[in-house]
Amino acid sequence: MSLRSLFFWFIIFVFGVRLHGQSSVQADRIRQQLEKSTSDRQKATLLYEWGDQLAVSDTARSITVIRQGLKYASGDPLLEGIGYFYMGRVYMDFSPINAAKAFNAAIQRLEQVRTSESYIYQSRSWANIGVLAQLKGDNRRYIELFLNEAIPLAAKGGDSLRVADGYTNVALPFMNYGEYEKAILYLKKSAQIFERLAPKDLRKVDVYCHLAKVYLLEGKLEEAGNNIRAASNALQQDPQSLYAPNFHAIESMYLIRLKRWDEAGQTIEKGLKIAQKLRNRYDIRLLLYQKAELFKAEHKWKEAKEVLLGMYNGGFIELITDKKVLFDDLAGIEAVMGNFREAYTWMRKQRDVSEEMYAQETKAKIADLEARYNYVQKEKELILVRERTNRQRIIVYITVSALIFILFFFYFWFRNKKARTAREIEHLKQQQRIELGKALLEGEENERGRLARDLHDGLGGMLAAIKLNLSQLMSQKKQLERRDLDQSIDRLGHSVNELRRIARNMMPESLLQSGLAVALKDLCDEAMLPGLRISFKAFDLEGNFAPQVKVMIYRIIQELVYNAVKHADASKVIVQCSQSDQYFFITVEDNGKGFSIDGIPKHGRGLKNVQSRVDLLNGKMEIDSSDGGTNINIELYVGQ
Repeated sequence: MSLRSLFFWFIIFVFGVRLHGQSSVQADRIRQQLEKSTSDRQKATLLYEWGDQLAVSDTARSITVIRQGLKYASGDPLLEGIGYFYMGRVYMDFSPINAAKAFNAAIQRLEQVRTSESYIYQSRSWANIGVLAQLKGDNRRYIELFLNEAIPLAAKGGDSLRVADGYTNVALPFMNYGEYEKAILYLKKSAQIFERLAPKDLRKVDVYCHLAKVYLLEGKLEEAGNNIRAASNALQQDPQSLYAPNFHAIESMYLIRLKRWDEAGQTIEKGLKIAQKLRNRYDIRLLLYQKAELFKAEHKWKEAKEVLLGMYNGGFIELITDKKVLFDDLAGIEAVMGNFREAYTWMRKQRDVSEEMYAQETKAKIADLEARYNYVQKEKELILVRERTNRQRIIVYITVSALIFILFFFYFWFRNKKARTAREIEHLKQQQRIELGKALLEGEENERGRLARDLHDGLGGMLAAIKLNLSQLMSQKKQLERRDLDQSIDRLGHSVNELRRIARNMMPESLLQSGLAVALKDLCDEAMLPGLRISFKAFDLEGNFAPQVKVMIYRIIQELVYNAVKHADASKVIVQCSQSDQYFFITVEDNGKGFSIDGIPKHGRGLKNVQSRVDLLNGKMEIDSSDGGTNINIELYVGQ
């Protein structure tokens, strides 16, 4: 019974009891940082840290400081949750009810945040709630909370070492109630995690000590010794650490079993010095109890009695279960020493404590039965209300879902119809523009053709006849001034040539008779001037497309060439044409002075006409112009 009580208190040591006195150096550091801090988040964090340190010496002030931190954390669920967690830690030492409220408040806020830090603090809060349940004797809930809440949340937060701590604490109730195989299973899981992830972490000292304790309870001294040595090796990193007192207590138990009295006494004294330095009342009580056990093993009854009375009078025995164990031990020692009156006195105290425990247990059971009855009744009422609410909720959900579906259906139908209508309108507009452009260009080309025919057949013929008549007059009538006639004849000849040139430009005969490549070659040759060389190259021109397309290509190149001749001040112009399946490519390049597209006069129609023809052929045009010249690339679709 005494061993179970000792391990029961170890749970409080892990999650509730502070091991260090307040460090004035740390307090000064925190106050200095608070003065410099301008961030509410940083101030809240510093106040939580300070309050946690104050909890050892001044719980009232500790709570006040943490509440100040909560004011700075207002509106931040993560910071508020951390603050309530630390407040719960403070309350655990003297007010389990307030501690449970604080931890529940912490979980309620932390569940709103999905971060690793939030998961870790949720895990720690659930672990402490489990400890509070264990304090009430509810080991089942304690284990459930660790296995279903604390450990999974620690894993979710990525803190494998806290998972290992969780396995350690799950093992303790199994050890206290004699289920040693389960205790060993969880303790070994914990040890494996520490050895794999943090072989230098001193927390594994406690794990090996627990394993040693379980094996001692089973009477397996060899296995216990192996774990004692493993704990001792790990403790070599810091022999004065807070894990040392518990190690020395467990080591003394092992040595007492081996009847190595001197070594047991030495390790107990080492542990007591460290525990007193750390002001850890739990470890002091544990080691004093082992000291009494050593004296009892050596049959030093008087010394054992003095140690136990010192523990009782020194306030180390607080729980009613521990008092029962202590009174029973003192009664046994007095009986062995022959002090039967004193033994009877301690036995009466032990009986009174047992009756008090029974009364408390009975009262707790009655309260539990009443609470369960009320809970069942309320649960029935809640089930009926919940079922009715669920039916109503389902009806509302179905109705709202149907309305939302209908609204979405009409919305998408209307939007698609609107978009389809807009596309159709745009298509019709595009078709109208194309048809209008075609009509304009066809009208322009028809007019050009008619004018060409009229000029060529009409005016051209008349001028040619005049020239012929004048020539005949010169040969027949010598008395005419030859100089005047020569001049007239020359003028008429120039007129005929100019007329023919105009006619060719309006509707080149070579385009109709010899094809596009020949017409473009003639165009480039005729456009050359002194000091200006125009070269033409054609690649893979098939010419298997409509006549009006050929005319538009001819007009595009004609406009670009004439622009270069008139405006570029170039010495060289290169015209290249090529065809690939249903696409026709044009490149016109010169080494002239270039131009700015933004600087083209608004009344200029040259490039606009080119762009219109390119658009009609579903093509695209790129212009690159600089001081070094101009390069125009055009791609046209000439398919049917």
